[in-house]
Amino acid sequence: MTSKIDEKGTLTDDQLVERVKGGDSQAFEELVLRYQKGIYYFVLRMLKNPSDAEDAVQKIFLLAYKNIDGFRLDSTFKTWLYRIGINQCHNFFRQNKNREFASIEDIPIADLRADQEGDLAEKERIVALRKAVERLPYKQRMVVTLRIYQELSFEEIGEVLKIRANSAKVNFHYALEKLKEWMKS
Repeated sequence: MTSKIDEKGTLTDDQLVERVKGGDSQAFEELVLRYQKGIYYFVLRMLKNPSDAEDAVQKIFLLAYKNIDGFRLDSTFKTWLYRIGINQCHNFFRQNKNREFASIEDIPIADLRADQEGDLAEKERIVALRKAVERLPYKQRMVVTLRIYQELSFEEIGEVLKIRANSAKVNFHYALEKLKEWMKS
């Protein structure tokens, strides 16, 4: 049986998932390569510690691999993976309630995907914006993070957060309004 290949000449996520379910561990490695960096930066924004983020990403992919047989194709692999990521971050916070966390300011700017070529004022503006994003209510912060940094569509964000796409749009709109106001002052 031959698998369909997308217009770029690579297997789709759904095809790779089916191969993993059939015992092809190389197919899972391809999925890890596709999503590891995005999941890492997403988790880093939540946990604010590179070491904790690396540990969480390993757990996320391990859980995805262990539970891939239960993955139904009624959502995308990408949104399923981000949902596992959110759950792992919630578990981390529950297990580490009394632990002090580093501030986002303690993370090297390069790790925050700041423009390496930018001047100091631009880097400071980016850090200020990230601090403002941290002040947003949880749902708005999640929508902004998933939309801007992870480049998920509102439909994907809805799947990840288990809300309607329209609700994701509304949360995004209100978050942007708050961020614009906070960045003015």
